[in-house]
Amino acid sequence: MHKNSHRSRTAEGVAALRAAAARENDPELRNPDHLAEGLISWKYRLGIRIAPVRAMLLWSIERRMPGLYGYVTARTKHMDRLLIEDVCAGARQVVVLGAGADSRAYRLTADLATIPIYEVDHPATGAWKQDMLGRLLGRIPDHVHFVSADFGMRTLRSALDTAGVDRTVPTVFLWEGVTPYLVSDDIDATLDALACFASGSSVIFDYWHRDAFDQPCPYPEGEKYIRGLAARGEPVRSGLDPATLTDYLAEYGWHLVDNATPAVLARQYLPGSTRQILSLSSIAHARLP
Repeated sequence: MHKNSHRSRTAEGVAALRAAAARENDPELRNPDHLAEGLISWKYRLGIRIAPVRAMLLWSIERRMPGLYGYVTARTKHMDRLLIEDVCAGARQVVVLGAGADSRAYRLTADLATIPIYEVDHPATGAWKQDMLGRLLGRIPDHVHFVSADFGMRTLRSALDTAGVDRTVPTVFLWEGVTPYLVSDDIDATLDALACFASGSSVIFDYWHRDAFDQPCPYPEGEKYIRGLAARGEPVRSGLDPATLTDYLAEYGWHLVDNATPAVLARQYLPGSTRQILSLSSIAHARLP
């Protein structure tokens, strides 16, 4: 089996959107991920670097996946802010779940360079990323550790213990762009596994609203997303209910600190933009009391 045969193509596609948005002229709409362009294939990079081609590609993506481009930028900014705030408040390590092409360990060095960072992902995706990072940076920083795990095949608790992740210190878990692709049981098991960490640990994750799977779908872009992702071989499988999120997280010991809706994300991170933002996904921030 080729080492990349089961790596996530969606991870690279989303990195390409971050790379494109990093070239926005308006600094308020610009994606802060200046390293994303180095974590995508040359075909993506070529299209992004040529302005007319980039505009055409974004127009095409907006037709197929309305609101994704703006949402990815807002999500990047929001999760960056929450991660830095939690580290400044005393978190002693960071675990990136389903790390994909996440660049924060290498981009937010002023805040993260002195603490251990564990990037958890499927072995094929992790191998691909390490290869891309080697070309981009020359070497992977010593404080970054890669953990091979398949959320559906191996327990997360076992994978983290094997990697030497310290349960006794406050930890930030960053879980971006993953939960919609998991079945509900795997989301439950992940939240339960993370709850064994020290008091003050936090989890930051985005999720699809559960009613996006209703028929008919109440979100205008929902059907396009569901069909499109299934056609790419990475179907969405589950969502959470924003109305019951506080109680749901409490079942596993988590206290909901914040739940950023699409409207909040657009207002805070895309000021004055006419771009649509994905309307069926929110970002939760929870903490262990």
